[in-house]
Amino acid sequence: MAMILNQAKAALRIVMYLMVAFFAIKLWQDPSGSADATVDFIGSVGHFFAALINKLGEFVQSLGS
Repeated sequence: MAMILNQAKAALRIVMYLMVAFFAIKLWQDPSGSADATVDFIGSVGHFFAALINKLGEFVQSLGS
């Protein structure tokens, strides 16, 4: 079992390094496009959490009614 876990960790580490290399290459090729994509992604995550908080607030208010 420990051997499988170690192999999974090694595979995950390889995937992480490949992702970092991919993003570094994309950033090097198109810095402004990468910045726009990053800002859009962060904005989308913020909108998701704002909607989640609003829905939870509505749910809690409906419990009190």
